[in-house]
Amino acid sequence: MKDNSHYTLIQALANMLIGKQIDTKTITKSLELICNTFSFECGLVYEADQYNQFNLIENYSLNDIKLCNSFNACEIKSDFQNQLAHQEIIYLDKNKDYKSCEIDFMNIFSAKSLLGISVVDEYFNNYGFILFLNTTCSKVDFSDSELKTLAIVLSMLEKYLGIRIHRNKVLFTQTALEGIINHTGIDIYIIDFYTYDILYVNESMAAPYGGVSQFSNHKCWQILFPGQTSPCEFCPQENLIDENGNSTGVYTWNYQRPFDGAWFRVFSTAFRWVDGRLAHLVSSADITDNKKNEELIEYMANYDVLTGLPNRRMLIEECKNRIDNAKEDEQGYVIFFDIDGFKVINDNYGHDAGDEFLVKLGDFFSSIPLLKNSVYRNGGDEFVAVIGGDITKDNIRNLINFIHNRFKKPWNLKNGSVYCNTSVGIACYPEDGNNAEELINKADQAMYQIKKSGGAGICFGYQLIKK
Repeated sequence: MKDNSHYTLIQALANMLIGKQIDTKTITKSLELICNTFSFECGLVYEADQYNQFNLIENYSLNDIKLCNSFNACEIKSDFQNQLAHQEIIYLDKNKDYKSCEIDFMNIFSAKSLLGISVVDEYFNNYGFILFLNTTCSKVDFSDSELKTLAIVLSMLEKYLGIRIHRNKVLFTQTALEGIINHTGIDIYIIDFYTYDILYVNESMAAPYGGVSQFSNHKCWQILFPGQTSPCEFCPQENLIDENGNSTGVYTWNYQRPFDGAWFRVFSTAFRWVDGRLAHLVSSADITDNKKNEELIEYMANYDVLTGLPNRRMLIEECKNRIDNAKEDEQGYVIFFDIDGFKVINDNYGHDAGDEFLVKLGDFFSSIPLLKNSVYRNGGDEFVAVIGGDITKDNIRNLINFIHNRFKKPWNLKNGSVYCNTSVGIACYPEDGNNAEELINKADQAMYQIKKSGGAGICFGYQLIKK
C-alpha cells in the first residue's frame, strides 16, 4: 500500500473517531475499513468485565466464520499479558516459530495469523483487545510502512475505545462500592448541609421507606418524618462543624425510629460532597437487639425475676433518691415485712407453692394504693416499702392493720390454702436515719424485734429496746 493510501486511511479514521461519544457503528465501520485495507478476514473488539472475562463487543467479518464470543484472562499466561500490555503492536503468524503462549493466544480465536493491540490503563492493566485475524490462511509479512500505519490507526482506535473502557472501569468500581455499602448492615444517607436536600441514600436505608426512588428531590425530614415542615430539633449539625465551617469529626448519638421502635447508633459527620458543597453524612447501625439485651440485663439487675418487683438494688437507689429530693420537714417511711411461717409453706407444699405464694404476696402489696410502685422484694420472704409525703404514723398503723387483717384470711394456692402472718418493722426519716442503709437497717431491726416476740406485729424505730 502506498504512503498516500496510508495517509488517506489515517485521515479517514481520524475524521470518524472525532468526539468523546463512543459509537458502536463508528467502531464497526473502523474495523471494516482496516479489514478491507489490509485484507483481514475479521476485526474484533473485546472488553473486560468486572469478572476478568473478555467479551466480544464489536466485530466485522468478511466471511461467515465462527467467532470467539468471550474468554477469560486466565487463558492468557501472565507474562504474555504483560508483554501484550507493553507492546505497541503484536503480529503473530502460525507459519513462524513462536512460544507456546503465543500459539495458545492465537488458538483462542482459531487464527492462522493475528495482529492487534491491547487497550490498557495507566498502570498497563489489560482492559481490552483490538484484534484483526485471518482464520483460513496466514497473511504475508507486512512491510515496515504498513506496520507503522497499522500501529497509528490501532493506537487511534485504542484511544477512542479507552474512553468507554475507562467509563466502564468507573462503573465497575462504583458498582463494587455500592455493593459494599449496600451489604455492610449500615444505613447511609447524605444531605446538603444547609438545604437538607437528599444527595445519596443506600438501599438498606431506603428499604423501609419504599426504596431509593422515594428519596429523590426531597429533603430528609420529608421522607423520614412525613408531614414535618422543618429540620428535626434533634439534628446534631451544630456539633459537626467549628466556627470556621470545618468538620469537627464524627459525632455519635442514638435514635429510636418512631414507626417501628427500632433503635440505631447514628454517626454524623460533615464533609465535602463531589461538587464541593458541604454535606452531612449520616450512617447508622441497627442496635435494636443490643438495646433489648441491655434492657434485659438492666431488668435482671434491678427486678426480681419471680415477682417482677424491683429488688434490693432498686430499693437502695430509690430510697436514696427520695432522701435527696425530700422537701423540708417531709417525713418518709421504710416498712420492712418478713413473713411468719413461710418455711412451713415450703416444707408442707414444696418450693413451687412457696414461689406461688410470694407472687401472690407481691401482687397484694402492689394493689394497695399507698404502696403501689413503692414495694420491693428485699430477698427471700422479705418485702420492703418506701413511702413519703403527708403521711403520719397513725396512717402507717392503719395501713399495717389492714395488711394484718388480710393475713388472717387464707391464701389460696394451687395445692391448697395456707395461713401465715407478717412481722413489720418501720423506720422513719429523718429521725431513724439520714441515708438508705441506716433506714433499712433500722426497719430490719424493728422487724426482728417483733419476730422475736412472736411475730404478727408492728414496731417503729423509736420503739426499739436499747441493749
